[in-house]
Amino acid sequence: PPSIADERREIDHRLANSLQLAADFLIFEQARLGDTEARGALMQAAARLTAVAQLHRFMSANREASGVDLEPFLTELCTRIVGSTGLSCSIDAEPVTVSGATAQQLAIAINELAMNAAKHAYPKGQPGALHVRCHRDGATLRLSISDEGMGLGRDFDADQSAGLGMTIVMAVVRQVRGTLEARDDHGACFTITMPLPSAGAKGSRSFAPPEET
Repeated sequence: PPSIADERREIDHRLANSLQLAADFLIFEQARLGDTEARGALMQAAARLTAVAQLHRFMSANREASGVDLEPFLTELCTRIVGSTGLSCSIDAEPVTVSGATAQQLAIAINELAMNAAKHAYPKGQPGALHVRCHRDGATLRLSISDEGMGLGRDFDADQSAGLGMTIVMAVVRQVRGTLEARDDHGACFTITMPLPSAGAKGSRSFAPPEET
């Protein structure tokens, strides 16, 4: 009989295929629409699903019982960002180990910020750069994603942003119980600061909005 590991790999494979199939459906539907804005929204949704499917395959192939080493993980993610956005991508990461769930959440946030940089930071058609830095400071992890583009502007507020990308990023920040700093530094720079969980701690997986007080 198949082992538990074999069964899990099969489930992971089917889930990734289902996500990619959903993305393909969206691409098919956008081709039938005449509204430019609606087509753009569907294409962005398809790109997000494709990114999550690719990420899920990578996570499944590289899952370890002890967790995920962010240094090779982010290096692989950077390669995928280059392919999906056209941005050049550099990585400066320490060998920090986190849970698979946390690694996946951080990768989703990085992917969203990369998509935003490709869309807004640089004049259309011009190449651009993305820099990802990940360092440990005691029991705290600092993850910075920056570009060399036009910057955020004085009125930018991540908490008040109506864009889906920033909404997803803020949901991830809540998931990892972190904070987000957004500033201009020769381009846009986003820094996620989060506590590194102690051994055996379980992280939240909910994308629900924060509770009102």
